[in-house]
Amino acid sequence: MLLAGTAPAQPQFPIIHSETPLSLDSLIALGYQYNPALRQTTLDTRLNRIGRINAVGSFLPTVSVGANFSQSHYRNPTYTNPDGSTASYPTNPVTETTYEIQWQDTLPDGTFSNPRLVPVTVTIPGVGVPEGDNRSSNWSLSLSETIFEGGRRIGQYRVAKTQEQINNLSVVDGKKVLAAQIAQQVTLVLTQEKLVDLDKKLRDQRQDAYNLAKARYEVGAVTELDVLQTQIELGKAENVITSAQRDLEAQREALNQLLGIDLSSQYPIASAAEATPFEFELDHLVSNAYANRTDLHLAELTVKRSKQNLTMNRSEYCPTATLTYQYSRSQQSGKNADWTLDPQNENSYYGLSLRWNLFDGFSREYTMATQRVARDKAIESERQLSLQLERDVRDAYYNLEKVYNQLQITARNRDLAERTLNLERERYRLGATSALGLRDAQVIYAQAETEHLQKSLEYQSSLIALELAVGTKLR
Repeated sequence: MLLAGTAPAQPQFPIIHSETPLSLDSLIALGYQYNPALRQTTLDTRLNRIGRINAVGSFLPTVSVGANFSQSHYRNPTYTNPDGSTASYPTNPVTETTYEIQWQDTLPDGTFSNPRLVPVTVTIPGVGVPEGDNRSSNWSLSLSETIFEGGRRIGQYRVAKTQEQINNLSVVDGKKVLAAQIAQQVTLVLTQEKLVDLDKKLRDQRQDAYNLAKARYEVGAVTELDVLQTQIELGKAENVITSAQRDLEAQREALNQLLGIDLSSQYPIASAAEATPFEFELDHLVSNAYANRTDLHLAELTVKRSKQNLTMNRSEYCPTATLTYQYSRSQQSGKNADWTLDPQNENSYYGLSLRWNLFDGFSREYTMATQRVARDKAIESERQLSLQLERDVRDAYYNLEKVYNQLQITARNRDLAERTLNLERERYRLGATSALGLRDAQVIYAQAETEHLQKSLEYQSSLIALELAVGTKLR
């Protein structure tokens, strides 16, 4: 149960089933809600508030309070002699025998004579080992405030504000990129649907040709070889439809994966509105790109943050001043006395600490050099992006214009191929052409229709690329 409680919750993938066609905006809204990559980017914004509070909190004093209740027991069976040797206390009585001299006779001159040794027994009582208990009760309160540190805390607050802007703008940029990816995938799905419809239409034409060949064979107008050839072409058309339908399912699953929903979701897609390059003015697109490209704004914020980091690290060369106040109360007692919440011994401490690091082995110099390199890299990255921005817009616009003109040609070729196919079908019905001529017309029509669909896909992709280069929707 404990392991289950600490395991991260599995993400939910909703299943979407709809009979009503979903617009591109609806699909993009789904992606904003369920796309895993965007959700990961959004998680960074959770640090905005606590990061700002942390930066403000660096201006406030640090406060700590503590309490300690302890009991200790001691027992010392050994002691140290004056000569440095270690001895043990005797814990039991010890009996020792010594000898005294006794004089039995006294000479005339008053001196003693005839000595004798007499034993004397002495009992040394045992000594108790020093042993006891101590109890301690104390609590303390400490306040510390750094009143000067060279502006580091102000720098930290500025960096926190800039990081908050970067986090928020990263989400906006992620949404723009995701919207372009979804639009691109929607275009692939719609194009594949049209390819499936085209393959079915070609299959129906093969079926008509096969039926017509059988009818003409029955009246002796064609040989059995024509019937067999049309039947083979009909089988090929069926196989093409099967492959196209599987490709369509793969594209739909790829779209569902991009949206972050269940892969088995099924829904029709509404066709997106088209736009022509003649609706846009190139210089206006470039100016819009400078205003709307979030990656350029992110590069500017990165430069700003690197400059703030450089300024903040300069504070390492400045002295620091810190005010400290500490108050504590304590009490020592034996084991027969209870711990107390009101100790009697008091101790107060007031302090002003000044510190100036004059040399630290060039660590500060290395840090400053690293920050300068990071700043210069950020500046060059922003400069490179600014130079690339206009080029991206111009290339995307010119490519859109080129593909649009090609699209008009493929549309005309498709119409001509369709008219040719209809004429060949009628001529074959009247016996004015062979089955080979009809198959050639069908192949030409299929190629023209496929080229037009592919060019339509390329046009939609070019329009999406232009929107991404400008940084805003154009449809």
